[in-house]
Amino acid sequence: MLDVTVKSKVRTSKTRTSEVIYRLTFQNALYSFECYKQGWEDPYDYCFIEDFIDDEGEAELFLQKMVKGKVLPVHIMDLVNDCFGVC
Repeated sequence: MLDVTVKSKVRTSKTRTSEVIYRLTFQNALYSFECYKQGWEDPYDYCFIEDFIDDEGEAELFLQKMVKGKVLPVHIMDLVNDCFGVC
């Protein structure tokens, strides 16, 4: 089972910074992706997409792009749908 977790500081407003956690897991031949703001309370601050792809290279590239772009959890579902046509 693969489990990769990356933390990133993301500026969410002019004076506020949040830590966002991105997590890619591999189980039962498929990859899942989880993203959330540290200490989240709002439902928009958490996203989990289960079994969205089976290709390791594509899954790791997606993780890298999300971290580099500092994508917030509220936008992850749309990006997975745009990139992979699922959800």
